[in-house]
Amino acid sequence: MPDYRTYLLDLDGVVYRGNELLPGARDLVKWIDATGRKALYLSNNSFATPEEVAAKLARLGMPQPEGRVFTAGQAAVQAIAKRFPGGRVYMLTVPSLDALAIRAGLRPVWRDEIEGDIPDAVMVGLDRLVTYERLKRGLRAILAGAAFIGVNRDPRLPVEDGFEPGTGSLVAALEYASGRRAETIGKPAPGIVLEAMRLLDAEPGSTLMIGDGLDLDIVAGHAAQVTTALVLTGLTSREEATASSGERRPNMIFPDLPTLLRAAQAGRLSPA
Repeated sequence: MPDYRTYLLDLDGVVYRGNELLPGARDLVKWIDATGRKALYLSNNSFATPEEVAAKLARLGMPQPEGRVFTAGQAAVQAIAKRFPGGRVYMLTVPSLDALAIRAGLRPVWRDEIEGDIPDAVMVGLDRLVTYERLKRGLRAILAGAAFIGVNRDPRLPVEDGFEPGTGSLVAALEYASGRRAETIGKPAPGIVLEAMRLLDAEPGSTLMIGDGLDLDIVAGHAAQVTTALVLTGLTSREEATASSGERRPNMIFPDLPTLLRAAQAGRLSPA
């Protein structure tokens, strides 16, 4: 059976829901560390910096999260900075991502207005304070030719008491209004998975992607040619998982992380 040496773990719906740590998450990472394997938290997060995510994981009791978080927000900022060095970006995001963009040498167009020329890019993340006025300004920049970057296409976000609208809901609104399709940086695009493997010097054949979303984690994992494992603690029900096919069908399905950990410890992580 394959010996997975690298574990890429989604966060929302896999490691935690909102501020609630999910069963088995701490034990799984402890086992990964104790056996000399590698773990990276690979999240479509578009509303926090990697440092903020690591601090949350530390508060929840996850072992040594510093330096082990790679987010779609981070990847989107890097992609824009590479394409438009020193460029101007209209940020439909939370303020912490403005700071991340500044660190990358970009010049965010401040949240309340667009000054002067049309920005080089519009970056859409999970903006919980979004207003109609801000959507209007983003739309006009896109229609005028700004690059349209969506951090991810997550339709909803799992939290303690249910779900909230995800970044994909804002991206979809601007796509519908503009008639343009956003360039997606996070999952289901494979680039973030490929970059994670590059950072860890990992090979696809020994990498396991653990997620909760068929259309996000599983599609991205297959596109990056890694093995995929779905847990049923987030976006996907058992009925949806068993009915999936093609690029949406996970190699393995587990009800939760404790079950996945027991299989890993017993050497029974085998693709169907």
